[in-house]
Amino acid sequence: MNAPIHRPSAAQLRVGDEVRQAPYDRGRGVPVFVSPVDPALAHDLQASVAWIQSRQAALDEMLCEVGAVVLRGFAWRDTDGFAAAIDHYPTMAYGYLGGATPRDQVKGKVYEATHAPATAKLMFHQEMAYLPHYPSKLAFFCNAAPETGGETLIADVRRFDSEMDQRFRDEIRRRGVRYRRNFRRPDWSSGNLDLDTFHRPWTEAFSTNDPKVAEAGCEAMGLAFEWETNGSLSVIYDAPGFVTHPRTGREIWFNQIPSQSPNVSSVGTERAALYDSHYGADNPRPYRTTYADGGEIAYEDLMALYPLLESLEVAFPWRAGDLMLLDNFYVFHGRGAYTGNRDVQVALLG
Repeated sequence: MNAPIHRPSAAQLRVGDEVRQAPYDRGRGVPVFVSPVDPALAHDLQASVAWIQSRQAALDEMLCEVGAVVLRGFAWRDTDGFAAAIDHYPTMAYGYLGGATPRDQVKGKVYEATHAPATAKLMFHQEMAYLPHYPSKLAFFCNAAPETGGETLIADVRRFDSEMDQRFRDEIRRRGVRYRRNFRRPDWSSGNLDLDTFHRPWTEAFSTNDPKVAEAGCEAMGLAFEWETNGSLSVIYDAPGFVTHPRTGREIWFNQIPSQSPNVSSVGTERAALYDSHYGADNPRPYRTTYADGGEIAYEDLMALYPLLESLEVAFPWRAGDLMLLDNFYVFHGRGAYTGNRDVQVALLG
């Protein structure tokens, strides 16, 4: 079993006297909010960008401790400001090639967080854990806050890892995880817009209309692939289910078993019924997750994960201009349903 979770003192987390910081009072200390005291940081974009660049090491250390930091009240006000604020971070290998979520590139390293329907709540996950290459950190930016809801939900993976059924944990560690993800033929539709949104065409996922280029992309990333009889593309990846944190050396849960096992708890009753009615032997589902040896994950083990995840959920309201840095190993993220105009953007950081 992992060692008890260490929670640092405020003194250990200070990143400079020119800012103040406070943990979210309804989030068990996660995230920590950092706001400027120095007026220049609130009004001068160049000063704010210089500050985040000069404090990268301290912020990275902070992420190792608390997992998520929200920079609130700084001078970045729009996509250009966000892009400038995170430009010094290394670019992730392969970008979002082969990614699962429907999203468009906005500018440079900046993508839409997702354009999944506003009515959908997106299940907790660690970004791109279903691929051999994934970001170590994420940066989220609120360009426009929704009228209601739409939080970027977060939860502490370390608590989850320590509190889950250790028998099931050991089974995953022993057997690993296999992701089989299907990308539909671009001219095929299920006839349902919601299903099609979450079932990306392979031309979109691999940014090409050439099957050979898509195959080369799979091979470069270390993915096995199969062309299905209906013209769709399935990619297969066997993952260990856990990784060692590159900075702390702690072994940690790192997989998408809860989010890539479609069921009533992960996608809701209505969409689960749609999966059952629209997919079958001739039309593979977008996701299928098993143990790496091909064995099925027991339904009762899977179902036990969702109440635990829900108990750890933190949902702070976005404000326009918020920039959240997040450790992709130590913090799950998801999204709440919302109303109104929501524009939250993301950068995948190496």
